[in-house]
Amino acid sequence: MLRLVPFGSEHFPLFSQWFASQADVVQWGGPALSFPLTVPQLEGMLAEAESVPPSRLCWMVTCKDAMVGHAQLGFDWRNGNARLSRVVVAPAARGQGVARPMLRLIVDEAFAQPAIGRVELNVYTWNTPAIRTYEKLGFRTEGVRRSAACVDGVCWDAAIMGLLRPEWAISDGPLDNP
Repeated sequence: MLRLVPFGSEHFPLFSQWFASQADVVQWGGPALSFPLTVPQLEGMLAEAESVPPSRLCWMVTCKDAMVGHAQLGFDWRNGNARLSRVVVAPAARGQGVARPMLRLIVDEAFAQPAIGRVELNVYTWNTPAIRTYEKLGFRTEGVRRSAACVDGVCWDAAIMGLLRPEWAISDGPLDNP
């Protein structure tokens, strides 16, 4: 059974090992972050949870006491939007069917907030496994940001995907955790 655990400084050492390059970090967290991840970078994410209401929430995902993933939600409370971001499955858990149930838990967290009516995300267009997973959860591609990030001289396009509360309610969305 998957479970969300608030991301804390105790997770930094293990979590940082999940990224082997600048490309890995940018794929996960965007071009504003750098490899190797540093304590100040990670502490900055935690600090965003301290505002009222929080501007960001971060979780580690566990399965049978093993850390199998991480995901974050950023909030635009004024407009009722949550941004699903910084999603990663631990290297040892990849290919084991963790992503979809993990993402369901995170989207459930977003829509548990009555003020949130939309969840959106950016995903690099070459990341077809992630795009397929998001589509299976009901996300729809709404556009593409061309050359959204450049890594090692190569620019990556990012698809913008969105999911509205009514779409989540009629999709296979909320689920009892397997």
